[in-house]
Amino acid sequence: MTTGNTMTAEKSTSGGLLARIPPGLIHVDRLQANAVRTGIVVLTIWAAIAVPGFATQSNASSIMYATAAIGIAAVGMALITLSGNLFMLSMGATTAVSTILFASTLHFGLAQSVLLVSLVGLFIGCAQGVAVAFAKANPIIATIAASSIITGFGQYYSGGLTVTGEGDASWLAIGSMVSGIPNQIVIFGVFAILVHIAFERTRLGHELRLVGLNARASEFAWLRARTVLVIAYTVAGIAAALAGALYGSQAAQGNLGLGVGIDFDAIAAVLVGGVAIKGGRGFVIDAAIGALFLALISNILLLHGLSLEVQLVIKGLVVIGSVVFGALAQKVGRQS
Repeated sequence: MTTGNTMTAEKSTSGGLLARIPPGLIHVDRLQANAVRTGIVVLTIWAAIAVPGFATQSNASSIMYATAAIGIAAVGMALITLSGNLFMLSMGATTAVSTILFASTLHFGLAQSVLLVSLVGLFIGCAQGVAVAFAKANPIIATIAASSIITGFGQYYSGGLTVTGEGDASWLAIGSMVSGIPNQIVIFGVFAILVHIAFERTRLGHELRLVGLNARASEFAWLRARTVLVIAYTVAGIAAALAGALYGSQAAQGNLGLGVGIDFDAIAAVLVGGVAIKGGRGFVIDAAIGALFLALISNILLLHGLSLEVQLVIKGLVVIGSVVFGALAQKVGRQS
């Protein structure tokens, strides 16, 4: 009787402890996202103690600058992945051309230049959304083709040359509203929160997730599948263009080489953050946190003096590990 009572008490105690853990924290769909959040905290504490030069204001600003543009692009990319259309492979071309447009229109004023670049990004994203949603074009092929068209336009517009901005972009490039907190990271935060609210707190977000889980069934359920896809691509286009404006302001110029690799960085942030590659699962904010996680890792590797090649290898391994971890978590969830 004593042994039975002891075992019962132990089960009751363990059950009570598990009951105190928020359900979302241990759910298989959230394991990867929560692991990344935990990783950010652990890495930050470890680096502050063990890595010389990490715990300084200037280095914190460097991490924030490295996060901002990629984070904005990742938020837009997350919408495409959530919709079940994998990735938007024209994002790098859109960002690169946006740096050229930003620099060439900066003489009109900073706000006007950012607005114009964003409108161009809106048009680019909307056009691809229409092609995928209404013309039923393959999303990968359509966005690769769009990348070629966008790059060709940028080559024609700039003559293949670097365009130098004639105006003051210091507010966006190096400005800060609060000491130590760059304006770029504020813009990233505001953009991420607005998109998160728009796609997670409204019917639009629920429909996007359902489309990602089963596109054909969503059409039979009278969901606005096509409209939702066009909106997702449009926001992604704006995100890519806004990232280009941030890069252009920092470089004080624009060319087809600036931001051209942002596709991979955004995809990496999306997958590392915990958004399911097959669509329908995850949150926009996960991609933003994934971007911060990757920026943190890159910063630590840089402070250790590792070359860019080594950093790319490690970043690639992190992405592969994240995908494998997410797949295993889903498999365990299905079996349990």
